[in-house]
Amino acid sequence: MPVGPRWAGFSTSCSSSSASSSCSTASQDKISIGWIIAGLGIFAFLWFLSSLRRAVRRWEGDDGFLTALTTIGGVVYATLAFAAIAINVGIRTMSDDTYRHTVYPGLIHAADDASYMLHATGGAGASAMIIAATLAAMRAAVIPKWAGWLGIIAGILALASIIFFPQAAIGLWILIVSGLLFARGGQSRPAMG
Repeated sequence: MPVGPRWAGFSTSCSSSSASSSCSTASQDKISIGWIIAGLGIFAFLWFLSSLRRAVRRWEGDDGFLTALTTIGGVVYATLAFAAIAINVGIRTMSDDTYRHTVYPGLIHAADDASYMLHATGGAGASAMIIAATLAAMRAAVIPKWAGWLGIIAGILALASIIFFPQAAIGLWILIVSGLLFARGGQSRPAMG
């Protein structure tokens, strides 16, 4: 039975010789390390979101609709991601608080599914963030049109996060945009082409 937040990159095993299984302290340590790393990743995302909000506000210059949508979408995504790791790790670590450290495989499976659904549901927020930020950048001509259309496609794909692979589009978009924001140092120069 896999144990640990799978989508955070940590998975350990417990023996499942009967309806309940017993996990080792090493497994609990790996779960805790996964929780810390995932939490730090979401914390870093919030710093990215703040930088993105500042850039979108500068690019937009209008009534702030796209700035608000970028911020709200990112906060929804971060909130559901935090909730996902909290539920997953909370259910897994409760085995330390039960009689004989019993872990119930059905409950672990429920933790996996519940946390995955929470995280995938956050794709709607990520989609709003990606599309709004991309539209603001396209209107301000700080990115080429083809890159803008790729951003719009990534935002639309984020709506389908439930099927897993579109989550890679979210991650890739965040990675590319954070690199561009860092490289430009917050400057909003029009793009060539």
